[in-house]
Amino acid sequence: MRDAARVAREGDGARIDMAGNVAEVLRFILTDFADALAADPAGPDGVPDDLLFPDAYPRKADSADFRARHGQAMRGEVAAAVARVLAAWPGGQVLVLDRGGVLDLRLTLVHAQVRYLRKPRWKSAPPDERYAKKDREVKSLWLQQLELMVTAVVYVDPGKPIIYTL
Repeated sequence: MRDAARVAREGDGARIDMAGNVAEVLRFILTDFADALAADPAGPDGVPDDLLFPDAYPRKADSADFRARHGQAMRGEVAAAVARVLAAWPGGQVLVLDRGGVLDLRLTLVHAQVRYLRKPRWKSAPPDERYAKKDREVKSLWLQQLELMVTAVVYVDPGKPIIYTL
């Protein structure tokens, strides 16, 4: 396995086997994101709440008020999820997570994309591997694909066929 990650169901959670460089990049992304969450949101290394969380209301002023009341608590939840994932992973090329750890990892992978997108993820076109050329685009795409792999292995029942409808 070179430059790859393999995700498999393990109990009610997931096991991620990674090549050494993949584990190193993932560990860097997670620790960088944890540091960004801990930094001043208005500072150059921080992540502002309006990039981390979508608007809660149609009016910008109402959304700003909502973030002023709840932003710190929501940021704390994301930071706690990142910390739990890092605590569950002592390093190395294998990450094994129970169901709660999978939820934490999914939350982390989705929110960590904020470090690599030019606009908030809900205002950006989904990353596309055909057009991802810059490092930040590749990282965003990679985070999205890993989150989708983890989700599929845990939430798709292998005994039932997958049916997609439009």
